[in-house]
Amino acid sequence: MASWRDYFQLMKVRIAGLLLLVALAGYVATTGTAVDGARLCGLLLAGLLASTGSSVVNSYVDRDIDPLMDRTRRRALPMGRIDPPEKVLAFGSILIGAGLAVAWLLDNPLTAGFIALGAATYLGVYTIALKRRNETNIVIGGFAGSCPALAGSAAAIGAVSLPAALLALLVFLWTPGHFWALAFRQREDYLRAGLPMLSATRGERTAVLAIAASSMIVAAAALLFALTPAFGVTYAAVALATAAGLVVVTWRFSRAPGPATAWAGYKFSSAYLGILLAGIILDAMFRIRL
Repeated sequence: MASWRDYFQLMKVRIAGLLLLVALAGYVATTGTAVDGARLCGLLLAGLLASTGSSVVNSYVDRDIDPLMDRTRRRALPMGRIDPPEKVLAFGSILIGAGLAVAWLLDNPLTAGFIALGAATYLGVYTIALKRRNETNIVIGGFAGSCPALAGSAAAIGAVSLPAALLALLVFLWTPGHFWALAFRQREDYLRAGLPMLSATRGERTAVLAIAASSMIVAAAALLFALTPAFGVTYAAVALATAAGLVVVTWRFSRAPGPATAWAGYKFSSAYLGILLAGIILDAMFRIRL
């Protein structure tokens, strides 16, 4: 019999937390210290509801392949703890709908639109259209992670600011290498499930080159963004320090590709983005320009 913990597990709150940090960075990078508490709370609540709801619906859609993967087979649906599975679909749909309603009422229609775009990209483009069919799945579907930055700016000023647009681009560039590293470590999982994730379908050399190239593109883009009017000295310092760390981790993985170094790269990639987002927020608060 299902418990509240089973439903909570499906919500993937840790992933939602990173997306909320993206939204917060998009908001603060746009407004600086001029924060409207009500709008910001509305943005974060809406983002939490929609992102967790999307994860729940994703679990429903993937209920046939989750039992094939070590990483996912112990979740509530594969273990049969929630029956019928349609309960999961209903729960996720309610969360998404509530998130869109909150964004519309407490922020504005544009904010709700970007949150809806993120959910549609993740569920429609990535999960349903591409995940099982094409190696570009995480490249194109990764745009879903960019939408919180755009929603943050929309909640702040009703438009998309330059800092938020650059942040959205940065998250878009970051996503493929991050998940390719995970797929490299879990290669057998993806092969059993028949999912065409690049790290599983291509040879080791190609996969390593793709992960390394993706990581270096992210580091270079983050540094180049420091030269634009969107960011200042604080961001530049954080971007430089985190880029150095990303280069080191990527170099270690490239020298000795394997599950351990891929996992280390995957974990550092999450920390990299989190630290960089914190740098963007601090930079916006201080507003010291180069």
